[in-house]
Amino acid sequence: MEIVVNEWLLDYLRPDAKVEEKDLAIKFINAWVKECDKIVIRNESPFTRKFYEYRGQAEQYAASRKHFRKLFDLLILNSDKTRILNDPEISEIPQNLAGKVPSDDEYLIELWQSVPSSIFVTTDAGLRDKLLEYGSSAKVYLLKEFLQTYLSGT
Repeated sequence: MEIVVNEWLLDYLRPDAKVEEKDLAIKFINAWVKECDKIVIRNESPFTRKFYEYRGQAEQYAASRKHFRKLFDLLILNSDKTRILNDPEISEIPQNLAGKVPSDDEYLIELWQSVPSSIFVTTDAGLRDKLLEYGSSAKVYLLKEFLQTYLSGT
């Protein structure tokens, strides 16, 4: 399975994140590591820029530093766990979604559409609802509902 995530994964690992958010991110990462699944990211994107920014900030906090180092190893160095797409591999946002999703999320929609079998996991209920309107076959989940099925293996 290939999974597109938005910045919640990074935000939930920050030193100032709520305990519940950190727990959710760690559960997600542990399950993803255990499975033979890949995270799909776009090279040179808001996600990667935020990742490097947070990674630098985390260096002063032991727990966060550990999480971001592990995430770096998985996202950047491990091609078995991550699929990194470059601009020529990216599809344009579908016409019926153009202008209907926040502009800062368009790169994620383009990424998700570029890997037709991928699943999109978000914490933004409004974005999920807009994507589900796109088509009944869309595989879009809120993090908590995704984790319920992902952790149970169903």
